[in-house]
Amino acid sequence: MIIEFLGHLHPVFVHLPIGFLILAYLLQYFFKIKEGKFKLIDFVLLLGVASSLFAAFLGWMLSLSGGYEENLLNWHRWTAILVCVFSIFLLAYKWFKKGGYATTLYHVMFQLMMLVLVLAGHFGGEMTHGEGYLFSFESNVTTNKNGSNQKSVLQKPTDTSTLAVYAGLIEPILSQKCMQCHNEKKKKGDFQMHNFEALMRGGKNGKEIIPGDLTHSEVIKRIMLDKEDDKHMPPKGKTQFTKYELDLLNWWVLHGVSNSQIIKEVAANDTIKKFLLSDQKETAATVVLEKISAPDSATMIELKKINVAIVPIATGTNFIEVNMVNAPLFNDKNAILLEKLSPQIMWLVLSDSKITDEGLSELKQCVNATKLNLKNTGITNASIPKIGALNKLEYLNIVGTKITDEGLLALNPSEGLKKIYCWNTGITEKGVQLFQKKYPKIEVDFGLKN
Repeated sequence: MIIEFLGHLHPVFVHLPIGFLILAYLLQYFFKIKEGKFKLIDFVLLLGVASSLFAAFLGWMLSLSGGYEENLLNWHRWTAILVCVFSIFLLAYKWFKKGGYATTLYHVMFQLMMLVLVLAGHFGGEMTHGEGYLFSFESNVTTNKNGSNQKSVLQKPTDTSTLAVYAGLIEPILSQKCMQCHNEKKKKGDFQMHNFEALMRGGKNGKEIIPGDLTHSEVIKRIMLDKEDDKHMPPKGKTQFTKYELDLLNWWVLHGVSNSQIIKEVAANDTIKKFLLSDQKETAATVVLEKISAPDSATMIELKKINVAIVPIATGTNFIEVNMVNAPLFNDKNAILLEKLSPQIMWLVLSDSKITDEGLSELKQCVNATKLNLKNTGITNASIPKIGALNKLEYLNIVGTKITDEGLLALNPSEGLKKIYCWNTGITEKGVQLFQKKYPKIEVDFGLKN
């Protein structure tokens, strides 16, 4: 922990030796000071030496965390060491020669020091920001027909696109949000995302994405962490995933992280459809959502202490998603904490948690819930009346539970219920047919089709 903390200080302190050594160079060659020039350069060089040694030490600490392209790291390391060596030599040479220090050797060493300083900065920039950072002058600004500049925008594929979901939708999102730190040249945590093979290979902790399993997919867990958490991705200050992007990423992982599934084949799916239309302006329904009071802050703090992820479902609203992806030990006793947030909960993901029928009783006040995910929990048919009481529910996931045909047929669904996911349960194909005969407008995903 201490090593990681000290390493993170390197980008802060590395600018000190750069500033001091450049100032010493300017004083030596561009400022004509009649008195005290010798001592002033000595003082600035001394600061440059001290700060370069300190920055090099912090850089070494940072390198221990791994995740950097080894060849690039070595170039940065050795050029930084040369900066330290040359600056120490210059200071020692001046002290030794005193008034007669301005020899050819001194000037040559000064020029060499500035050269390796530039190179060290170049390699450091490439490690942090990608290949060609220091000497690249390209931007994402294009010129339109009128000659004015405008920021280029990635065009989303349409619902008739023959591109794969990964190539057309997932990869562009990851490129914008993740690949600055996980690209071909830089691999934080030994994890790269520049192509599908690297993404699925994972990093130093093993596979980062588990097909069909959000709970054990580290990428999803990191995204869902609180923004103040050091492990949250993308890091605080970087552009975060939008609600629609996160929904799409979750859908892609749950449906097997296919590299070949075509967009137009799944464009009718609600998640895909909403993502493709997500550039549109907020609807009147979104404005209505903003009228609810803010969720209880003290309760949110308590839930975040046990790693429950709480995020707004849209910008500018007080409605929230509560997700247990990082809190697999969430149980019936913890469920009591949800009561004070129940009016604001619109999406509730309890999948793979320890919740049972008893804990589900605490959700009776979630009158605005539209999505409920109970996948792989201990609920039984006893929870069906509680689920049926959620009269705004649109999506229900009971995959991997103990619910049977009897429970499914006893469900009194809300008028807005659109889809139920229910494979790997006690529900049979016959039970699904009987339910759909009774409620033909509700789609039941029994796992018989992709």
